Amino acid sequence: MLLTVVVAEPQRMTALRDGLPTPGRVLRYPSSNLASALESIRANQPGLIILDGAFLQNETGQGFVERINGLGIAKLVLQQAVFDHGHWTMASLDAATPVQRPRDNQRVVAVKQTGLETRRAPRFPVQDVAQAVADGGPIDVVDLSVLGAQMISQPMLRPNQKIKVGLPDTDGSISLTASVAWSVYEKPANAPGPRFRVGVEFSNTEAANLEEYCKRHCKPDPLPLRR
Repeated sequence: MLLTVVVAEPQRMTALRDGLPTPGRVLRYPSSNLASALESIRANQPGLIILDGAFLQNETGQGFVERINGLGIAKLVLQQAVFDHGHWTMASLDAATPVQRPRDNQRVVAVKQTGLETRRAPRFPVQDVAQAVADGGPIDVVDLSVLGAQMISQPMLRPNQKIKVGLPDTDGSISLTASVAWSVYEKPANAPGPRFRVGVEFSNTEAANLEEYCKRHCKPDPLPLRR
């Protein structure tokens, strides 16, 4: 079972617990008890750590992130939780980039830090792609380009994880190797359960093959470029 560790400012812990569902078994620690939090992380090797965005705005929070990175935990996902426009949201935390101070466009800042805004090739919304497969499990394709895709996965997919992707086609499927560029946990109100929105980069295919695939299975107009 996935183990999640949550570290938050004491006065925000209850609101964060009630407003942001978290997957798996959850251990919660106030930012006033970082020694216990770090020792728990070291001993339990969690797969997901959620850090309160307010806690990350000071040197103590940034230093805590550095100490977590220093543990060298394999396949660890770091996320920040931000209260924005009356709702808690969560985005992948790029530990190498200082976290911006909370403001109205905080979610946009977090997205840019995780690479969600990258556009090296036109992306096309899928139109008639049946359920694809990632490492043998079902996955839904949101949009597609000759270089990568955005997908929805129920199992957790971690940044830098290598996966095998099968895209259904008219005569069978196209097999691809991909690397997970970013992964964001979410739990929409209309979804049956939590899921992960992920961006993947393909590594072993010819662009011409995917270009033709996009023509067959995606809408003709690409998504607008985000700057």
